[in-house]
Amino acid sequence: MDSSNILNPTAISSLSIFSKLKRFVAASILGDWVLGNAFNVYISYLNQKGLLGLGSDFDTTALIWGETVWINILHVLILAFTAGSFGFIFGYLSKKLSLTEKIIFTSLYVSFRFLFWGLLSIAANSFFPHLSEAFSKPINDAFLAISSSFFNVIFILLGYIAMITSSIYFMKLGEIVINDPNYTIDKSVNGTFLDIKWYHYFWFSITIAFYSQIILNLIYKLGQSFGSLITVFILVPIFGVPEGNDGDIVYKALRDIVPFIIVLVLVISAMNYLRKILISQTHQHWAVKTLIVLAIGIVLPFLYLIYVDHRW
Repeated sequence: MDSSNILNPTAISSLSIFSKLKRFVAASILGDWVLGNAFNVYISYLNQKGLLGLGSDFDTTALIWGETVWINILHVLILAFTAGSFGFIFGYLSKKLSLTEKIIFTSLYVSFRFLFWGLLSIAANSFFPHLSEAFSKPINDAFLAISSSFFNVIFILLGYIAMITSSIYFMKLGEIVINDPNYTIDKSVNGTFLDIKWYHYFWFSITIAFYSQIILNLIYKLGQSFGSLITVFILVPIFGVPEGNDGDIVYKALRDIVPFIIVLVLVISAMNYLRKILISQTHQHWAVKTLIVLAIGIVLPFLYLIYVDHRW
């Protein structure tokens, strides 16, 4: 069986159910476990810093995040983004899907975790009874959340509605992009996504997740700096916020914005250059390419965590 077409949206015009399942798995890994998980990890990071107040036992996989409206609205938006990422990639890889197929694969995506934990729970109860409680805990927690309050039911329903609508909408958008005659990526080489061979994503997904954390952190810090400038130049004159040392606030914000933007541009440029290496758009010796890949994929993120993130 040829597996080179796993991430090839244009290899065949009519895909078998097995081919669509392969693309479903690929889209789930890239859209949910890489991009979506990047947001969940970052939310955990913010909570550990005490910015969200959700407690030390907070779990981003929970159906409900705390007891406040705003944090659960954020949760719904993240669910919509994650499902949309999955939908776009799946539609892009599949090239053409009927409405029935969109509904079926969206339903499978939305219910996948419950099916996964349900099967694990049944298997554990049959073969490893001492582990059955651990595997059934996510399902028990879900039913407890649903039955505990009307507030929980509302936001759980909103979350599922957001995932379903976002997934189906972005599947269509993915189809439009890959079928656009002016779009030239992934149309000449089999087994690619963004012109990168599918097998690279087994390790490249780790690098993507890592750099996603850096990008989210930089965006958050940029937001803080711009927020300080808005407070000084707009909110103070309009609402008469009590005066403080505005000069120091402006200086610190401007001092931080420039390096934040530089690091953000460097991170995005590094990811783009890594892509060029993987799709053979550079002409170095293979040993040099390997060293550059290791440097961008592993060394630079750790240097950022050791020096940059600690100082800022």
